[in-house]
Amino acid sequence: MSSYVHRWPVVAAFLAIAGVLASLFVIGTKEPKKPAEVAGVFLDADVGIDRFSFIQTKDGETQWEVRAKRAQILERESKAVLEDLQVTLFEDGDARMVLEGDEGVVDTESNNLTLKKNVGTIPIALKGGYTIHTKDLKWIDRDREISTNSSVTIQGEGIEITGVGLRGALGTEIFTIIRDVRAVVTN
Repeated sequence: MSSYVHRWPVVAAFLAIAGVLASLFVIGTKEPKKPAEVAGVFLDADVGIDRFSFIQTKDGETQWEVRAKRAQILERESKAVLEDLQVTLFEDGDARMVLEGDEGVVDTESNNLTLKKNVGTIPIALKGGYTIHTKDLKWIDRDREISTNSSVTIQGEGIEITGVGLRGALGTEIFTIIRDVRAVVTN
């Protein structure tokens, strides 16, 4: 009888270890949980990059630069989808315009890009003292033009012009509001 008493702790320890191993095996064979889907992150992206930077040059001179908090590269669609971005447009080697958006897309073939502001507007400060405000904007690289189909406001000393849609060239600072134009002049 005394030999059974001395073996009892060894048997109990063996049964406890076997129970732990069996429960780990059962837990390990369950179907894995799916990763959480995070808004703004594309599951079909080829590459995800934090602190993304893209510089477009022509004849050795920087044309524009994009910096973003995060980018998802979709090679099949030739685009980079960006979050929290800043675009600097250059002219004659100098920074000409700085634009900021919550979302954006760079077409990696045409080098066109779009920006969107979810809250507030994108301010576009011009050399002549005017500022354009809009919620979204498209840059056409080939023509060095900006455009939007959204509401716009142009503000300057003593004048505010509002309307819908805008087209304009970076170099000339000549912009056209497409429709529903209204101007208010103050002294």
